[in-house]
Amino acid sequence: MKSVNPKGQKTLIEDVLDQGICVKCGACVGLCPYFSYRDGQVVALDACAAETWRCLQVCPRADYEGTSLEREIKDTRGDREIGPYSEIRAARAKDRKTRNGGQYGGIVSALLIRALEKGFIKSAVVTDSGNGLSPSGKLVRSPSEILECAGSRYSASGCLAALNTAISAGEDHIGVVGLPCQMEALAKTAGSTPDGEERIRRVTVRIGLFCTWALDYRKLRTYLKEKNIRGPVKKYDIPPPPSEVFRLLTDDGWSDFPLGEIRFLVQKGCSLCSDMTAEWADISVGTLEGQDDWNTVVVRTERGAEFFHEAVHAGFVEAEELPGKNLDHLEEAAANKRARAGAARQERTDQRT
Repeated sequence: MKSVNPKGQKTLIEDVLDQGICVKCGACVGLCPYFSYRDGQVVALDACAAETWRCLQVCPRADYEGTSLEREIKDTRGDREIGPYSEIRAARAKDRKTRNGGQYGGIVSALLIRALEKGFIKSAVVTDSGNGLSPSGKLVRSPSEILECAGSRYSASGCLAALNTAISAGEDHIGVVGLPCQMEALAKTAGSTPDGEERIRRVTVRIGLFCTWALDYRKLRTYLKEKNIRGPVKKYDIPPPPSEVFRLLTDDGWSDFPLGEIRFLVQKGCSLCSDMTAEWADISVGTLEGQDDWNTVVVRTERGAEFFHEAVHAGFVEAEELPGKNLDHLEEAAANKRARAGAARQERTDQRT
């Protein structure tokens, strides 16, 4: 690299990339021309002398002093371990094809398809299947493209790189589907970068996905090769407890692997994440424990409520009350992740001092 003084980029490289805690959200890729995402890795291509430090400001794993998101969300969370929300429902896509093609109830696909048809959004950033490489972000513009990308990957995708590319190309009215770290990156974009508010105005709705952790795709690929899984994976799944298995579907059918082995493939940076339910999203979506063809939907903002209620009223989505025991389990799981993250962050702090 050239001998310049890229303090923002240098800090990001030393504190995040070199420490192995990058979660491959893609927020810096395309925002800065000197970062790239390729097959599951974020890499610095050259030194950057920009004084705006946008890459550092948007990173969900960087302790950048200009952000105070954790304090802000804590102020509104109160006693709710899953963060602020206006309502929480059990929901699923009315259309069986949409439901079967998605993960559990297919609610994300249904909401995006309805938003496209109504003109609420013109496009959406989702995660593709990778086609032999790691999953990555993709800008989609049609129901068929949405359904092609349906389903959970359980690994990092760098999908915000696709959002940055779309914004640079002048796109607006964009829907974004992402993990909690990616929703946090969007919140940091709005709150701290010089052009952040303008960039976020291009995003119409943020749909967050529940996430306990994400896998390092390269490690996963090596693991599956060792297990003689050669063909393309059509679907991944982690059934609710007490199953303790990681499942994947190929042309040969379903294969199950011990979840204890899979946990060794989790990204190091995921241990520092305290958010299980995508608290910075407009709508958060996850599984509904005990009901395979339904989702849990957390409506957090006025924008999220508008999208969700319109889809319900139009018959794209059916919704019911969330059973109390499911909410209790969700709150418990979210609290456990927050506690684990707090301990991991404290350990890092102790190591630095």
